[in-house]
Amino acid sequence: MTTPRLDIPCWEHLPRPDLHGSTVVLTGGSDGIGREAALRLAHWGARLVLPVRTRHKGEAVAARLRRETGREDAATLTDLDLADLDRVRSGAAEIKEATADTGIDLLVHVAGGVTRRREETVQGFEWMTGVNALAPVLLTELLLPAVRGRVVITASAAHHFGRLDGDDPHFRTGGWSFTAGYGRSKLLAMLWGLDLSERLRAVGSPVDVQLVHPGWVLTNLQNATGSVRLDALLTGATRPLAMPAARGAESVLVAATQPLPAASYVGPDGPRALRGDPTLLPRSAEAADVRLAARTHAWMRAELDLQA
Repeated sequence: MTTPRLDIPCWEHLPRPDLHGSTVVLTGGSDGIGREAALRLAHWGARLVLPVRTRHKGEAVAARLRRETGREDAATLTDLDLADLDRVRSGAAEIKEATADTGIDLLVHVAGGVTRRREETVQGFEWMTGVNALAPVLLTELLLPAVRGRVVITASAAHHFGRLDGDDPHFRTGGWSFTAGYGRSKLLAMLWGLDLSERLRAVGSPVDVQLVHPGWVLTNLQNATGSVRLDALLTGATRPLAMPAARGAESVLVAATQPLPAASYVGPDGPRALRGDPTLLPRSAEAADVRLAARTHAWMRAELDLQA
């Protein structure tokens, strides 16, 4: 009997996941990398719960999942806005209701964003820190009692140039730039994932945590200049170099479905981890610091007013 294969390019040697009977909660599933990951997970048999901010985009993806799989239960939509913690809480309640009968086998954080100038979330956090790091922490904490398999956190190689500042964590006194803001948000995500993994292992939880860098991918994140013309020029210039979203989703899929050491960091194997096939990547010294991770996670929980 032939062993089923993982039907994504360049991973023919991996066993094809069988996710029939599994419930997957995946943020960011209405576009880009998240959409491509959702499509593949659904074809592998998973039932997808897709928390989305833009409902009509989510409806289009859900309809496609149902059509291509022939399963009405292939996708369920819930509402979520990571820039507003009140809507994260209400979104978590919707997700818990949608998964009450099944639990959550896999929680995958793909949603995120960038801004072209310093902005703030509804609660006053620097926008990228709030959306890319703090809101996913809150969502995970609210859903964690129902999770029984794995948490996947989409980070970035940008964490290598991220710097923490305990005196001004939200750039309120200056120093903000796209690079500084995005790098900090992704370093926070890396440290949170490391400490969450350590905490779960310490209590003997069956839930594990994996971290992902998708690589340089052509997605809507590049359309952040504020100019339609400049966005188009940037997209045109990077198209020959960046990977398509389906290729960027490969690292997410490997982190979500394959046996890996706890808190692995998966991303492309090419130069500077910009493109290539998924592999285990090195992380920065800061992102590997367990004590710094514990302190940083504690700060994040305090910002979210979560009990220790």
